[in-house]
Amino acid sequence: MADPKYKIYSGLIRTSISLLDNMIPVLMAFLITVLSSSVACSSAPQDSSHVSPKNAPADSLPNDGNIIPNPNQHRPDSTRPTIGSEPLNRHPIITSPSNVEASEEIPFRYKASYRNNGLQGISSRFESFPSWLTADHDSLFGIPGIGAADSSFVLIVSDGTTADTQHVAIQMMRPIVVYGDTRTGHDQHRQLVNLITNIRPLSVFHVGDLVADGNIPSDWDTLNAIIGNLRTLTEYYPALGNHEHQSPLFFANFDLPHNEEWYSVNRNHIHWIILNTCVAIAPGSEQYRWLEQDLASVPDSIKFIVPVFHHPPYSTGPHTEDEMGLRNTLVPLFQQYSKIGIVFIGHDHDYERSYCGGIYYIVTGGGGAPLRDQARTHPCSQLFLKTYEFCKVQVVDRTMYLKVFDINNNIIDRLDLPAR
Repeated sequence: MADPKYKIYSGLIRTSISLLDNMIPVLMAFLITVLSSSVACSSAPQDSSHVSPKNAPADSLPNDGNIIPNPNQHRPDSTRPTIGSEPLNRHPIITSPSNVEASEEIPFRYKASYRNNGLQGISSRFESFPSWLTADHDSLFGIPGIGAADSSFVLIVSDGTTADTQHVAIQMMRPIVVYGDTRTGHDQHRQLVNLITNIRPLSVFHVGDLVADGNIPSDWDTLNAIIGNLRTLTEYYPALGNHEHQSPLFFANFDLPHNEEWYSVNRNHIHWIILNTCVAIAPGSEQYRWLEQDLASVPDSIKFIVPVFHHPPYSTGPHTEDEMGLRNTLVPLFQQYSKIGIVFIGHDHDYERSYCGGIYYIVTGGGGAPLRDQARTHPCSQLFLKTYEFCKVQVVDRTMYLKVFDINNNIIDRLDLPAR
C-alpha cells in the first residue's frame, strides 16, 4: 500500500487544461487545476456539506495547502475564482473523510465549475468528467482501510494569486467478492481470505468445491477455521461443486435462501443467481423451471443479472468434457436477457476470461486447489492465468467494475461492463 502522506498530483489536470484551451480569451487567464483523487474512510452522517481545506491533513496539499502564485497571472483582489462540484454517481456527499492508506482505484464522475467574480459573474461549467481516480497515481488522501467504502478528492482553481478549494467525498457501496475451488490449498486459501477480509466486502460468492470431500466432517472444520472470521463480517453464498457430493454437511454449514441448492439474492443493484450444475438443469427440470421464473421476475431497478455456478460452459482448462451440456442449455437462456453480461464459474483451477455471444465467462477457480495448466485453445478465450486469485465487483452509476487480484494483491485483470 502507498504511504498516505505520499503526495501525487492528479492526472485529471490534463483534462481540465485541454478544455480551457477552447474557451474564450478572457477565461483563458484562469488556470483550473484539479488535484488528486482518493478514497477515504468515513462513518460520518450523510449530508451535503463540504470539508474546508483547513480540516484536511496538514500534508495533504502542496506547499502546506497554499497555492504558489504565478507572477505572470496577477489579478485584482476582487477577481476570485470559485469552484463548485457535484458527484454524478447518485451517492450522497459526506463529510470528514479520514487520512488512510492508498491501495487501489475508484471509478468516479463529477462536475466542476468556476466563476470569475471580478468580471460580472462570467462562469463556465464542465459537465461529466469521467475518470478513474487512481490511488497509485492521482491520490492525495488515500484509500479506505478495513470497513471503509468512501472516496474523496480535492478540487482547486486558481488565477495565480487567489484560489478556492473544495474537498468532496462520496459514499460508495461495499464491494462484492467472487472466488472458488478452495479445496486442499489451505495456506493459499488463508492468504486470499486475509486479502478479502481487508476490503470488507458486503457479500462473498463461492463458485463451488469448497472442500476436498463434502462427506468428511474434518474438511468442513478446516474450511470454517479459515473463513470463520470472514463470515462474521460479511454474507457468504456458496454454490455446490462436485466435491461437495450433495453432502448433508454442506447444508448443515450454511443457511441459504430457497432450497439452498439454487437460489437468488439482490445485492448492490445486481441480481445474483446461484445454480447447482451437479444435478439436472436441462429444460423441463425443476431447477430450469425455477430459473426461468426467477429471470422473468427480476425487478426493473436491477442493473445486472449475474449467474454463479461451478461447471464452466467455456474454458480452456482440462475439464472440457463438462462444457457442451451447459453450453446447449444455460447459454441460450442467458442470451435472452440483456442484463446478463457476465457469468462466474469455477471447476478449472485457474483464472480465465472468455467472451462469447455477448457474455463474459469468468473462471475464478484459483482459490486454493492445485493449479492446472491450459489444456487447449478456444476462440472465445481472451486471458488464461495459472494463479491463485479472487474477483472484486463494484457497481458505480450504471457500470460494473471487475478487478481480479492474485495472491500477492496485484491486479491481474480488470473489466468495465456498462449496464445494458
